[in-house]
Formats: sequence, structure tokens, C-alpha cells
Amino acid sequence: MWTTLNGLGRKGKGQKGVRGQGHGLRHLVLPWSLLLVALAAGACGEAAQPAATPTRPPAVAATPTTAPTATPTTAPAVVATPTRAPTATPTPAGVQPKYGGVAAFAHRGDPSSWDSMFDTNVNTTLPDAPIFGDRALLKPCRNNSFQLCPYLAESWESNSEATVWTFKVREGVFWHDGKALAADDIKWWLELLINGAPGGRPPAKQAATLGPVQGIEVVGGSRLRITLLTPVVQFPALLSSPNLSIQHPRHLMQSQIEKGNGTVAPNEVGWVGTGPFKMAKYDKGVVIRVRKFDRYWEKDEQGRQLPFLDGIDFVIMTEGSSVFAAFRTGRLHRTAVGEGFYLVPQQREIIKREFGDQAWIAKYPPFGSLTGINASKPPMSDVRVRQAVSMWLDRNSYIRAVYNGDGEPAAVFAPGSPYANPGFIEWPGWNPKTKEQDRKRARELLAEAGYPTGFKATVLARAGRTGSAEWLVGDLAGLLGEGNLRIAAVDSATYTNRICQGDFDLIQPVSAGVIDRDSPELLAAGYSSKNRCSYVKHNDEKVDKAFERIAATRDDKERVRLAQELERYLSIETWLAVNMSVEAVYVAYKSEVNGWPVPQWNPTNNGDYATTWLAR
Repeated sequence: MWTTLNGLGRKGKGQKGVRGQGHGLRHLVLPWSLLLVALAAGACGEAAQPAATPTRPPAVAATPTTAPTATPTTAPAVVATPTRAPTATPTPAGVQPKYGGVAAFAHRGDPSSWDSMFDTNVNTTLPDAPIFGDRALLKPCRNNSFQLCPYLAESWESNSEATVWTFKVREGVFWHDGKALAADDIKWWLELLINGAPGGRPPAKQAATLGPVQGIEVVGGSRLRITLLTPVVQFPALLSSPNLSIQHPRHLMQSQIEKGNGTVAPNEVGWVGTGPFKMAKYDKGVVIRVRKFDRYWEKDEQGRQLPFLDGIDFVIMTEGSSVFAAFRTGRLHRTAVGEGFYLVPQQREIIKREFGDQAWIAKYPPFGSLTGINASKPPMSDVRVRQAVSMWLDRNSYIRAVYNGDGEPAAVFAPGSPYANPGFIEWPGWNPKTKEQDRKRARELLAEAGYPTGFKATVLARAGRTGSAEWLVGDLAGLLGEGNLRIAAVDSATYTNRICQGDFDLIQPVSAGVIDRDSPELLAAGYSSKNRCSYVKHNDEKVDKAFERIAATRDDKERVRLAQELERYLSIETWLAVNMSVEAVYVAYKSEVNGWPVPQWNPTNNGDYATTWLAR
């Protein structure tokens, strides 16, 4: 039977005799399949196919697995045997993967930091995945992102209370310098992530994602036992969350930290990971070259050694127009991923017209945008001010201006998700039919709060990607006053530091921070009052308690009820969550690129390219 991510997914086992393939738990968030349809639909709401289906798949490329049913089910028994994971390298009958070749993928900019504990921008995370692996202990299955598959942990189980989780660490995994990976290495990495270290190293941005971890210990040499303060029924999914790849080899970094270099980063020790590719060369501003790691542990279902490619060149190109031109002239196998580089409708039409079946367009899953607010200090600490801002913002204008019309409004959860309130589009601020009266009420609220002519505020933005910040300033000018808002465009490192320090009033609508819009457990860190690096700063412990109640609930109907209640509380009671929309985003591939299943959630999934091959 399937073990749903809505239930106590207690046990996963690796497949005997074939390394790297195994049984997988169905992804903790069963209702994600409804999300696919919602994300694939345009703003007008017409019917659509799942987000993972390319618009023109190549003749020899794989079609991603159809998403499972989204109807919530009763939680299964405490112990369940998961169904076998999908084939890692799907190819049509008679077509076999080919070894060799170097893929050229556009990459929108240099990493501002090579350490994803502190920088989770796609400039960092996309080249990280081939080097350090796509997640750590567990990962979303390649051909079905709604299932949870073994990775560096080949099996796992929990006690009946879901407070103690034990993971069997896979044998035969090697760091790029030849040292074997051990359970102690993962324990050290997890503790570094959660606690930080002396020498100025704070906890990682993802620390809050892992929930109430009380202790970590190694049992019997190869088992990792994690004890939680409170039950988390879906804890395995937290360990498969984005940006949790092991970049920090204990045998290279521990001595550096003990010497006082607390912020030691992967590039300082030679980018030593356990992924399918190892760093060959980083030429800043030009290219990141990764090449096949011959001792990589994983094989596909047919027993073929992965990876198939000899390497990948991430060609650094900072202008979207240059990326598009390079793809059209044959210099690239793939256009760039990330805000500002996705293909607009006109570009998609040109590719279809010029290339026919020699190229295909993948519809990537979006992050969904959120306007960050600092409700821990005035003026945003006043609920009337937050309500005024949320009611004033024209979300459909944002979709037209920033997404070229490719998107639809969203609240906390993605529209169409069982966790989302069905009538959220009629809420104040979201309903285009009541925008005029909402804006009138917004002015009244601001006056009641003591700001009849508005107030000065800073919109924090990343340098080079200020389009959504410019829209936000323009849209709010009628409420807060012309000239009262200014944009602080800073580099990525400063941007992250200022968010973690709470040094902002507003953050431009961002496509990160609150990523997983159909998993309450993965979403929780984005709204936690205890997450120092959240885009939403507040002191409301009721929010934390609400997420904890959902995490401890096994009954799916009750989970849905609690989640919808929380969505209303965040959106139209406390007005802490100023969510905007979800975007439909597109990336072009040449038809030579095969064996890469388009992820159904999170565009960084399947980013190790271990199963990808070129038909040359």
C-alpha cells in the first residue's frame, strides 16, 4: 500500500541488489496533485494539464509520471511498506540512454555564496545540486515529486508517537576526495545546520524547517536517530525539503571551525561533495564546469551506472535576451532558470516556430510570490497598517506587470489545493471586483492607525532584480504617499543578512521564502515567529502553535480544517501573510536533452541531472 505523506510514513526500504534505487514513501503532501492543475492554469482559470508536462516533448524524451489523486485519505497504520519508487531514468521502449557529452545550460549569475545554509538563491542552489546531491537523507522521487524516495538514507522508521525517527544511512557513498560517507558525518552536518558553530556561524536559514529537534545520535554505526520535542507525523518530508544537501564534509571543515573559521564555506575546501558530478572549474562571470564523479553510488533500475553525462557547463549569462539569443544560435542546450529569465509568451512562440520538434518547452513549477513584512516593529506592527497594505495591493496588476499575465492570485496555500480556502479569491484584497471599495477602506484604516498621509518605508530588494520592487513602490504610492517608499537594492549576501537581522520594512514580492505551498509542515518555517530569517517577522506565537497542531494531526479532514483556519488567520485576521500569486514559468530545452523528468513542485528538484543524457 502507499504510505501517504498525510499519514505516519514510517518505513522505507532500499531495493535489494540494485544500489541507488529503492522503495519510496508517497510524498507527505498527497493533495499536491490538485496543485498541479492550479499552477498550470492561467489567470483566466481554463483547464490545464499538470505542470510537469512539456508543451512539446522531444521524441526520445521521457514524459513525467502523472500525479496521483489529490483526495485526502485516512492516515494508514503506524507501519506501512511503501510502494516501489518510479524508474529513475524513464525512456521510451527501444531507446537507450547514451553515455558521454557535456550539456550547456544557461545560468543567470554567479553564486553570491557557495554555502546554501545561508544563500538559497537559485544562483547558488542550481550548480550546487550536481556537486552535493539533490537533498540529503531523502528526496522527492525523480519521476513523481509527490512521492518520497530514499537517497543517502536507504530506509527509515518511527515510533508510534512520531517523536523518534531512525534512518539507515546508505553504505558505499564516497566524498569526491575518496573518503567514505558515515552516519557521523550526517549527524555533524545536521547539528551544524541547526545550531551553528563558534567563530560567528549562526544556525542555517533552513534550521527552522526541521522543526522541534531535541537530539541526534548515531546508533550501531550506521543508523541516525533523531528525537523530536513534539510529534511531527510528516517529519521525513522535512528532511526532503529544498536546499538540504550535504555541502559540509566534517573531515575537512571541523578543523577549520575549531581554528576559528566558523563560517567556512564549501568553496574554501574544494567543493567536496557526494553528488554525481564534481567541480572542475569555476571561472567567475563566465562558467561553472562540473564533471562526472566516477565513484558516484547510484544506478538506475536497469543497473546502469549514473550519471550518463560527462559533465555540465553552467554558462553564466546575466541578461535574459542574451540567453534567448544563445539558445537560438545553438550555443545552449537549455535556457536559464529563475526570476527574470523564464520565457515570456512571445519567446515561446518563436521557439515553437523556429525549432519545431528540435526543442521542447518545460513548464516549471513556480514558487509563488509573497510580499515580506516586518510586523515586529512600527508601523507594520499595527494590524490596521498591515490590513491596509494587503487590501490596497492589486494582485492582478502584479501578475500582468511582473509575470506577463502568466499566473493567478494566491493566498497562503496554492489555489486548488485542498488546504486552500475555496473562496479566498473573494477576500478583501484578492477580489478584483471589490478593488475600489477595498482601497477606500485601506485609506480609512491607515488614517485610523495615525498615518493619514502615509509613512516612509524601505522596500528591500536584490540588486539586478528589482522589477517586482518597482511595481510594489508604484502600486503603494497611492496609499502611502508619492516619494515615501524607496528601494534598497543590495547584493545577495547583504539582502540575506538584513532579512535575518530584521532590517527591513517591506520586502519586494519574492518567489522564495515560502516555497512549498501545499505542505503545512514545509511551509511552517516561512511563517514561524522563531525563524530569524523569515520574510515575515512577527511575535504571534499562535501561528507557531497552529502549525504544531497540524503537524501532530493524523486525520486528513482535520488537517484540512486546521490549515484553512490558519490560512484565514494569517491572511485576513492578523494580516501577516501578504501573499500575491503563483506564476506559470517556462524553460526551453533542445531535443537532445533526455532523461530529465520535469519536477512537479519546486524548480530546483531533479537538479543533480544524474539521469540526464544527450542524444548526439
